[in-house]
Amino acid sequence: MSPLSRPLPGFSGLASAPRRLLIASLALNLFFAGVALAVVMRAPHKPVFLPAPNVEDRSPRVRIDRLAATLPMADARLLLARFAAANGRLMDAEAASRAAQERARETFLARPFDPTAARAALSGLRDARREVWSIVHDVIIDAAGQMSPEGSARIAAWVPPVPPDETAR
Repeated sequence: MSPLSRPLPGFSGLASAPRRLLIASLALNLFFAGVALAVVMRAPHKPVFLPAPNVEDRSPRVRIDRLAATLPMADARLLLARFAAANGRLMDAEAASRAAQERARETFLARPFDPTAARAALSGLRDARREVWSIVHDVIIDAAGQMSPEGSARIAAWVPPVPPDETAR
């Protein structure tokens, strides 16, 4: 009997086939553990970002649709017709807002950073967004003047009340 085929001390009770099966199982487990470790090590690390806000939910169109859904049918049609009539102006204002946002981004990416340019760009962005919402508010005001009392009451309920601490200002 060769030294390699001789049973190891402590394993003399195991038959040859079960011993081979145990060694094969151990080797297979080590192989799978190595593959799993290699996959984990090679996987690119992705930075964790907070999810972006859903822009559609905040858009003027969606807000007008939500408001119209709370109104009586005739008042909702009136509001949506006024909104459709102002669509061209609104699209121009939104394009100006996106351009102002891009200018603001560029000021933050510029090196050397210029705080004065950043303030000016953010001021332009604020004005552009104010124009978008001014158009939306004008649409609501124009439509409310021709709505039923129930429709006007629902618009009044839709506008959030002023917080108590802002009434003293």
